[in-house]
Amino acid sequence: MGKFVLTKIREHMLSTRNGFSEAQGISSCNTQIQITEIDDRTRIILFNKITSHLSWHYANKDGARYDGNTFHEEDSLYRDVSTECGKMVDPNTHYYISEFNNLSKLVLTRACFNEVFDFIELVCKYCRSKDDLVNEIDSVFEREYVGYRFVDGKITPITDKNEIESIEEACNNKFEGTRVHIKKAVGFLADREHKDYKNCIKESISAVESICSIIVEDENATLGKALKQLKDNGLTIHPALEKSFSILYGYTSEEGGIRHAEGMTESNVSFEDAKFMLVSCSAFVNYLTANYGKVGDKHA
Repeated sequence: MGKFVLTKIREHMLSTRNGFSEAQGISSCNTQIQITEIDDRTRIILFNKITSHLSWHYANKDGARYDGNTFHEEDSLYRDVSTECGKMVDPNTHYYISEFNNLSKLVLTRACFNEVFDFIELVCKYCRSKDDLVNEIDSVFEREYVGYRFVDGKITPITDKNEIESIEEACNNKFEGTRVHIKKAVGFLADREHKDYKNCIKESISAVESICSIIVEDENATLGKALKQLKDNGLTIHPALEKSFSILYGYTSEEGGIRHAEGMTESNVSFEDAKFMLVSCSAFVNYLTANYGKVGDKHA
């Protein structure tokens, strides 16, 4: 009579990066850019990073709170985020960071991907250590192939580091009008539920028009006119660069263009179109601002 051999069924229990499994090509980790969903591994890592960060900042020390401000800040964090998420809070209850972490677990592990991003934005908005937390989350996004990064407080579908830095610099431009247009463009690109790529392009080119009008000292100058006057105001740019932006201006402003009343419809404008214009215009704004400073700007 044959002998029965019991073979134990092995389970996949770990999901690690840069280890033996990945080196041998048998890793279970996702290697595709995550755009319309967030996998379970990424959700768990985000939960661990966010709750660890917040617990450290609002933690007990030797059984006592750091100070009275911390005690109130953890309660405010829960209330502010919960209120914006449309969840009820009890006015007679003090909410500790442990309760906020429970809320985070619920949202980060179960919510739709866009609501996960909404939640993370709110946490960073109300967290007192916002910059550090944003950097930690961006690091997770980069490592886990998430096709989004924080730009000016918004989780935005842009993945290249140089592009992000260029847009961030333009968002902090010293001229308010230019800065406002870029920030609006980022907002239109970052809106995951109500995509408005057409207005992203409009605001991007308007930012260039704004900085050019400052340089030529004519607030009513159109971009086409201002580009031709830059040299007269001490700022010379390469003819090819001038021509390129003149063409882009025509693309947006002439009949049938995006800024024309009867121009392109939203369905004719893709994410790639909007991203290209935002990145290109941000870079040009930074270039013009830097060179304007060299020739002596009177309005800084």
